Amino acid sequence: MISAQERLADVVAAAVEVAAESGESGTYTAEVAHTLTAVVGKVGARVAVEAETRGFRSGWGEAIALASGGAEGGAQVLRMSSAPEE
Repeated sequence: MISAQERLADVVAAAVEVAAESGESGTYTAEVAHTLTAVVGKVGARVAVEAETRGFRSGWGEAIALASGGAEGGAQVLRMSSAPEE
């Protein structure tokens, strides 16, 4: 499975390659630059969202395992009592 960092690096490398080829052929314009920047930005945003989601799922799974006593050698989960009413 390709990592998020590798995927983003591949997209950036492709964008640089397109920019270089466009420059060599004399067709590099501000519009090309904006388009390539938008592509890299979109992929970067998608990679970040996927990483956050994956991190949340992983953390949630760990929390559930700890709360149910399923993790050996992990942190102890203590429940806090309700605050006294005034």
